[in-house]
Amino acid sequence: MRRAVPSSSRTGTGAVLAGAVLAGAVGLTVGAHTPSFALVVLVALIVGQVRFFGGQGLQLPIVAAFALAGGTASNAEELGSLLAMVGIGAAAALVVNIVLVPTIRFRDAENAVLDLADELCFLTGEISKGARDGVDGMDTRRWSELAEGLDSTVRNALESVRRQEDRARLNPRRLVSRRIDLSWLDVFRSWIHALSRSSHHVRSLVGTLRANMTEENRFRVPDESFLKELAPLLEQVSEVFAAVRDQQEPENRAASERLSALVERALKGVDERRARMRGRWDDDRWTVYSSLLTDTERVLAEVHQGYETTAHDGV
Repeated sequence: MRRAVPSSSRTGTGAVLAGAVLAGAVGLTVGAHTPSFALVVLVALIVGQVRFFGGQGLQLPIVAAFALAGGTASNAEELGSLLAMVGIGAAAALVVNIVLVPTIRFRDAENAVLDLADELCFLTGEISKGARDGVDGMDTRRWSELAEGLDSTVRNALESVRRQEDRARLNPRRLVSRRIDLSWLDVFRSWIHALSRSSHHVRSLVGTLRANMTEENRFRVPDESFLKELAPLLEQVSEVFAAVRDQQEPENRAASERLSALVERALKGVDERRARMRGRWDDDRWTVYSSLLTDTERVLAEVHQGYETTAHDGV
């Protein structure tokens, strides 16, 4: 079960208020001097580590230090003004969130999905170009680095959806309107997981190429003719990811005709190449070629699963 994490707006406001109150508690009682300043900063640093404040915990000691050093915390009137300004700022942010930018279309979360699809499109396109050039085009080290970087993109995408979900759940507009449909966030999350699984298969494909591009491997280096036949298939895979991005598939209630056609064409291409494999390439490379085709097929299957899940959810 996913644990709710406070949004940055709440934690930021809480950190500022806590810092000001902490400084005031010391400044109005024992006064502002070097020992009390050191004590306030130390306590603020410790309190700032509380999970509630999240990444905003650093603001707590900063506010406390400035409030005490500037004399604000030693004067009840000035401390009250500081707390009032924090409250006004929080109220203004709330009004803006409700009136000016209500969370309805979840653009940030959707863009996170499209960015992930774009990176997969670029990587598979690069692999396709390299395969067209044969063995000399196999820049497997660079492809491996790009594939590893996809994990960070996936984490950022899921975090974007989580933040958007927090904003939506806390938005008072939901009390008077049903226009904020949180089910879209489940769609975006499903797409991210599907593309994440696709990225794992892309990484596996790159790993297979990298492991078999040296003479020291167990199998012979892939034949130039196979690589050049694999290239257009990977180009089709790249086109599939481009369609997810360009057709803004996460917004669709069902897969676009273009995406469905591209996936079906690519899967058919995998079947055709596998059927011809035994007759055209020798047995000692069968395992490598079969692995590459299987990874390609699984990449496409995950994309297919992504839009099938969306359709079955009935969003």
